[in-house]
Amino acid sequence: MRENRNYEHCEPITWVGRVPVYLATILAGGQGIAMILTSLAMSVAGPMVESNHLLAPLAFSFSRVVGNWSIWQYFTYALVNPPSIFFVIQLFMFAWFGCEVEKFLGRRSFAWLCGLLVLAMPGLLSVLSAFGVAWIYHGAGPLNFAVFLAFAMIYPRAEIFFGLEARLIAAIFLAVYSLQDLAYNAWPSLLMLWWGFAVAALWLAFEGVGNFSLPSPAAYFRQKNSARKLRVLPDKPGEEFAVHDSIDPILEKIARQGIGSLTRNEREKLERARTALLEKERQN
Repeated sequence: MRENRNYEHCEPITWVGRVPVYLATILAGGQGIAMILTSLAMSVAGPMVESNHLLAPLAFSFSRVVGNWSIWQYFTYALVNPPSIFFVIQLFMFAWFGCEVEKFLGRRSFAWLCGLLVLAMPGLLSVLSAFGVAWIYHGAGPLNFAVFLAFAMIYPRAEIFFGLEARLIAAIFLAVYSLQDLAYNAWPSLLMLWWGFAVAALWLAFEGVGNFSLPSPAAYFRQKNSARKLRVLPDKPGEEFAVHDSIDPILEKIARQGIGSLTRNEREKLERARTALLEKERQN
């Protein structure tokens, strides 16, 4: 990772009681309001966005952008979100994991990431229009998921759901979403899903983050079983570096948020690393 990373603006923008409010929190709240307004517009002018006279001018269509100079569609398409329980779950994930990405990158870099994701979707469709692709696109689902993928690239070994690591959950979600889009021939959604992943990866690479890797299932479960059984560091070449690599994100979190912010799994991992290093010092 980049040594001279700027951690400026990693603190909350404000507080609501004891709840910290980050830029990711505000963006998630704005999307929630947009979903409510989209629902009202659909109830008044019809459920189909393409024929809805209130929502169609906001969805992205390159032909309309060129014909009517509707430049605002490069941004407003992300505000057209029909109500869905899955989208609500995405909003919670965006608020949760987006805050962690924001705290790691800093507010300015996170804002750049979100801005690039917003413009990348219609930007790609504008390029594809030269090849006869004329899709009408709306929704912020792929944008929100790309932020979760960014979290998985920053903290690939973070245990988040039922002890599963972020990189494994990201791989599962990416595969399931891809299969779902393939099954329903939802080509715009499939393309934007992977395009959002690529844009997030490129931005994190620019920021010096490049530690995302996908394990094979067998290697993953071998690693999980080893972590439960071993309490000391084996005396093998290269193992000391593995210990340091595994606790670097935890030490970074302590430096930014304090030791009280650690989860139980993170505390146990830190204790295992401490025990292993002490044992190695005794052996030396």
